[in-house]
Amino acid sequence: MKQRIITGTIFTIIVLAMVVPAYFYPFSVLLFTVVVLLMAIDELVKAARVKTKEISVPLTYLGGLLGFLPVITWGLHGSAAEAFALYGLSVLTYCFVTTMFPPILKEDPEALHSGLAQSLIIIYVSFPIACANTMVLLFPKGWFFFVLGLFAPWISDVFAYFTGVCFGKHKIVPHISPKKTWEGCIGGAVFCSVLTALFFAFVMSQVIEVRIPFWAFVSLAAVFGFLLSVVSQLGDWLASSIKRMVGIKDFGKLMPGHGGIMDRFDSAFFTLPVALGLAFVVMLGV
Repeated sequence: MKQRIITGTIFTIIVLAMVVPAYFYPFSVLLFTVVVLLMAIDELVKAARVKTKEISVPLTYLGGLLGFLPVITWGLHGSAAEAFALYGLSVLTYCFVTTMFPPILKEDPEALHSGLAQSLIIIYVSFPIACANTMVLLFPKGWFFFVLGLFAPWISDVFAYFTGVCFGKHKIVPHISPKKTWEGCIGGAVFCSVLTALFFAFVMSQVIEVRIPFWAFVSLAAVFGFLLSVVSQLGDWLASSIKRMVGIKDFGKLMPGHGGIMDRFDSAFFTLPVALGLAFVVMLGV
């Protein structure tokens, strides 16, 4: 436990050292997202190769880098919505081509399976990275939405843990996470909802100008906070399922007691898109 606390503290300090400067210098977020993307792809490819040997590492990295396309597109011209739409079209086209052509060009019964696994890794990693870059670089005050999406899983996990310890009796997904309970899940979601509403009530009054009434904004933030917690836990369960499927305990050994980058960001990969949705609703009046 001591090692886990020390490692977690050091990791949090490093993340803050990379995230906080992005408030003052938005393009510094690219350093953070590049590091996370490259390390996450490396860990997922290694995990997938336990079952599938033919995944192309260069093609997977190239596809993952499409997560930076919205920034490039916005730098040329266009709105945040147009830039993100281009990313979606590009990544789907890339995945379709790299999945369908190998089985056609060579006789290999595993080619289609490998291509699908490769495409899933690309979408799994590049989509939340694209969301993070879009929030920080394409939205006014989007850094706050980025921080919400990044840290909501940690808030949800902490309160879900303590609620589960104090009141947890009913298992929710025992075949994936034996210690998770319905009580912990609900507790994490409720606290995440309340804290999100309070966070944005403060932020709105200080730095963000929105197009909807204050009460509606706070209510919307509470709903999104609840949703953030739910998708955070879904992200954790998906990652746990993948690890069980390939027979590994952690995705990596970067952080003793915590695993690898994917073990820390599996939930954030689900909450960052939700935070982007909130940014679209609030800042663009969608």
